[in-house]
Amino acid sequence: DYVIASDTDSIYLDLGDLVGTINRESTIPRERIVEILNQFCEDKIVPFIDKSYDEFSDYLQCYEKTLVMKRECIAEKGIWTAKKRYILNVWDNEGVRYEEPKLKMMGIEAVKSSTPAPCRGYIKDCLDIIMRGTEAELISYINKARKEHAALPPEVVGFPRTANNVEKFTDSNSLYKKSTPMHIRGAIMFNHRLKERKLTNKYNLIMSGEKIKYVFLMVPNPIGENVISFISQFPKELELTQYLDYDKMFEKGFIDPLKMILDTIGWKTEETNTLESFFS
Repeated sequence: DYVIASDTDSIYLDLGDLVGTINRESTIPRERIVEILNQFCEDKIVPFIDKSYDEFSDYLQCYEKTLVMKRECIAEKGIWTAKKRYILNVWDNEGVRYEEPKLKMMGIEAVKSSTPAPCRGYIKDCLDIIMRGTEAELISYINKARKEHAALPPEVVGFPRTANNVEKFTDSNSLYKKSTPMHIRGAIMFNHRLKERKLTNKYNLIMSGEKIKYVFLMVPNPIGENVISFISQFPKELELTQYLDYDKMFEKGFIDPLKMILDTIGWKTEETNTLESFFS
């Protein structure tokens, strides 16, 4: 009844009923609650697990006890979006007590290197708000982040990738083959545009194995594509800067990953007008 999630070598227990029993009037300091939960784990849960593993080792006739489990985190809140994808607001990690809670994340976009750095920062800030603030504060932050993001250069907001198999997907007639990955399509278009503008002496062509970034473009534009890749510097000579689709990059890099979390708790990323608000 208390197991809310489990994985290969871990299990997550909801001890909210225990906290409610000892803190009926909500007057006990959080530090004391964390200590009570820690003591409960040490006195009740860990000894039970140890006893179970001892019995298991005896049953298997092991030479020595081979399995050990210890308490890891004591968290105030937790959100699971899918298996191996969660966020915990941790007050104690393996006996290390924090003055302020720290976020522990697994499988969340904020820790993925493929997410643009500004978006990783936005997501981390939003997770702090989700754990400690309100939906209104979150919406206000998102509006502020959108304006900030729109003023950043393409070198900062681009999506990091590795350009694999550029030559494989290049086609002499149609530039790129069918089913070419988006960032590779952008790389092929970048190379074509450099050659077309005779800029290959100033900028390197994208070769297979190159670390690149790609950005979205508004359509129509001079190259007729919705994406362009580059290595480290976005050449202004390509005359594509005015077509950068900041709204789409903000949505793909920040809003979409954030919605996967917000949908779980029923929060929105923007204010919505309802029939009640229309008459209020």
